[in-house]
Parts: sequence; structure tokens; C-alpha cells
Amino acid sequence: MSSDAKLDLILQDLNLIKNHLKIVPDKDSEIIDLKSSISEYETYAKEELKLNAKTITNQLSTLSRFLHHCNGIINKESVKSYLDTNESDSWKSNQIKALRRYIRDYLKLGNWIESFEFSKTKAKIKHLPSDQELLEFVKELKGESQIAFLLMYTSGLRIGEIVKLKVENLNFEINSIDASEIHDGDTKHSWVSFFTTPLAKILQNYIEGKYIANNENLFSIESRTIQNNFKLVSEKLGIELTPHVLRSVFTEKCTVAKISDKYIDALCGRTSPSIIAKHYTDYSPQKLRLQYNLVEPLLTL
Repeated sequence: MSSDAKLDLILQDLNLIKNHLKIVPDKDSEIIDLKSSISEYETYAKEELKLNAKTITNQLSTLSRFLHHCNGIINKESVKSYLDTNESDSWKSNQIKALRRYIRDYLKLGNWIESFEFSKTKAKIKHLPSDQELLEFVKELKGESQIAFLLMYTSGLRIGEIVKLKVENLNFEINSIDASEIHDGDTKHSWVSFFTTPLAKILQNYIEGKYIANNENLFSIESRTIQNNFKLVSEKLGIELTPHVLRSVFTEKCTVAKISDKYIDALCGRTSPSIIAKHYTDYSPQKLRLQYNLVEPLLTL
């Protein structure tokens, strides 16, 4: 076999390896029609990436700012220049997520965008309120904000999930919450959680007193209103407490109750639907209820 023939075989093998490993050569690009490129990416994000509407809207906003900032020139220097326009680590992280989808996945300019890493924030020691502080706090809240506090505290659900609940999502036979249909995104995956027996009575009285139908929202107020009420009580009592802190309290209580991490993640909506479907026996409402029984005594204020 001649040297040229051997070289051709080697190059063919290299191409096969590159294709198998999805190795793409690094390239730069210049976008002339910015509006068309953004519009085409929107279609790609919907049909190929299957991203939800909110994520796509946020990404399109990022791409518009980036492309106008760099006048359509896409390379390492233009990305760095754009990211340097804001000092916020969280802002940069969100921009990089969108730019990776656009530059690497859609434009297929290679993997050089991977050199821009997400910021690694330093871990902070959280001060979690004591049971006495939680009790003082919830007594200061009124009406729906108080009910929302108790639901978040005993279920571990997010405030955005709580305000979207309908009466029909509550099962008073086993005191469960079906939050599986709340999110249609690719980052949050609510499943099933629970509430305590004392709270079940409070909820039933609340629903009957408000004459709320099964297909109606449990709450008439928005998450922003609840957050503002939390802020007012925090300032009054000098106790720093937000809806997110209640999730941390719930997680800590589950840990003290010796519930394994995989069940805590499921109760808090941190387990993907694919994992739940694959291991449904482990994550069935009945199995999770047994785990919740371990922590319920610790959730009484």
C-alpha cells in the first residue's frame, strides 16, 4: 500500500473518531442579519431543544443583547467583551447558558464557548430560624400568607408552586399534594409532597370558609404579595426569613429525621421525571408517604 493510501486511511479513521466523539472544529462567525438569526434560533430551541417558553424568551433577550453588542461578530474576544459589561456572577452564568446553546448547539462553531465557565459561588453558612422563631413569625402573618407559610414549611415546595395549587391537587386521605403538573420546564420537576395532620384541618376550614371550588386556585394572592408580607414581618421581628429559607428548614428537618437524600430531593421537587418514571416503585406516593411519616412529628410548631 502506498504512503498516500495509508494516509487516506488514517484520515478516514480520524474522521470516524471525530464524528463518534462529536468533535467539531472551533470556528468564528459573522452574523449579518441579526433578526433572522435570532428568529431561526427560536424555532430551533422550540423544535430541537424542546425548551419551555420562558427559557426561550430569556435566551432570545440574551442573544439580542449579545449580537448587537458585538455587531454580529462571534468569537472568543466578542464573548469576553460582552460578559465584561456586567460584574454580576449570576448574570454572567445566565448569559453563558444561552450563548452555549446558540454558539455551540445551533451555529455549531465548536466547543470554545466551554472555556467560559459558570461562576463558582462560595458556599455560605445559612442561619436557619429556630422553631420558636418560626412560631413567632407565622403568628404575625395574616390570612392567605399564613396558610402559604404553613404549606411551604410542611411540604418543602417552592412559593411559585404553592400559589399555583388548586384544591383538586390536595388529597386529604393521605394529606398529599400533587404538584406534578405545575412545571413544564427543564429545570424544575415537582412531584408529590405532603402536609401535616394539623394543617389538614386548617386547610379544610380555610377552603370551606372561602367556598373555593375544586378546580379553583387555593390562593387568590400572588407570590410577590406573600414575599412582601414575609419581608414586613422580618423587619418587624428582626428574623430574616424568606419562602426559600422555609425550603431549607424543611430539608434540614428531613435530614434530622434520617430520610435519605433521594427521598428528600423527590419531596422538594429536585428529581427529574425520567428518574421517577424509571424507579416509580421507589418514588410512588405511598412510598414517599412512609418517608414523610418520619419527619412529620418534627414539623409541628
